[in-house]
Amino acid sequence: VGFLSAYFRNHTIGRLNIGRIEKLDRSRFHVTVCAASSADDEFSRRFQNGADDYVVIPRDVKAAIATLRQLKLDVLLFADVGMDALCSTLAFSRMAPVQCVTWGHPETTGSPTMDYFLSSELLDEQAAQEHYTETLVRMPLTGTYYERPQTPANPETIRRLPGLEGSGPLYGCPQSLFKFHPDDDIVLRGILEADPEGRIVVIEGRVPEWTKRLRSRWQKTLADVHDRIVFLPAIANDEYLRLLRICDVILDPLHFGGGNSSYEALAMGTPVITLPSPFLRGRITAGLYRKMQMTDCIVKTTDEYIAIAVRLAKDQAFGQMIRARITAQSAVLFDDPAEVRSIEDALLSCVKNRSQK
Repeated sequence: VGFLSAYFRNHTIGRLNIGRIEKLDRSRFHVTVCAASSADDEFSRRFQNGADDYVVIPRDVKAAIATLRQLKLDVLLFADVGMDALCSTLAFSRMAPVQCVTWGHPETTGSPTMDYFLSSELLDEQAAQEHYTETLVRMPLTGTYYERPQTPANPETIRRLPGLEGSGPLYGCPQSLFKFHPDDDIVLRGILEADPEGRIVVIEGRVPEWTKRLRSRWQKTLADVHDRIVFLPAIANDEYLRLLRICDVILDPLHFGGGNSSYEALAMGTPVITLPSPFLRGRITAGLYRKMQMTDCIVKTTDEYIAIAVRLAKDQAFGQMIRARITAQSAVLFDDPAEVRSIEDALLSCVKNRSQK
């Protein structure tokens, strides 16, 4: 089996995949990491050391296709499609008898050469096949062996950053800015109007123009409350975890919610409010809660979203009770060998099914 991505480094895709690479049963699989970049950091070195073979894929399409075909893989798993130009292009070519993709970027590829989409019963309903051009495989679990992040020391020190000083509820939404659909503006306005002391915390975009456009939009759609939206500059991962820890609640965007960030927020014991959408990109947080057997923060309407978010921030007893439940029940999300068995079975099933066609 080959795993392909340009992001096998200190990145969301790296964190979602390192456990698969290191833990896959070597009596059943020979693991080749196909790195479509030459990144060099602590995470990329773990991928190099954890794989049976580690191959750097050329950034030229024809050369990349030839390199991947020479590996003579039984199955090639794209860790993400839609985030990197080369890997997105390769998704439309045939490099292995079985090609599949999973939810590193939670969208169908639309490619006739992508055979399977590996999702989960926790994430997608059976009827969701209509959302995919690939054959949908609903694993019993997420297929993600996620390592619990360590709670950083002294989380309150992040309050030194401009906009975080003092008291008053903090509603965190530290997502990539392209996830903010105009429908989210209704929720943000509702929260800030219901909580005059509250502040919403977001992180500036990797591309300055994204931040400029979103600020401009919110000055119009959130005219009388936008001054209580705090834009933080990009921060290191430890600081990011401190931010998650001190927020009273994390807000999951309506149409493109969190994945990696929800794992991290729940590891910090911080509640994430989520309103599942019909599509996988808005269902991952709810799937994590289902694995935890906890539904308190899964809502059905935007009015309920606003009400529970504000209650979590302002009702101290309620907020502490939900945090205690998350702390007690989130252990199932992390370092779970059953997640590795889940993706192993899915990969073998894909190979078997393809060979029978």
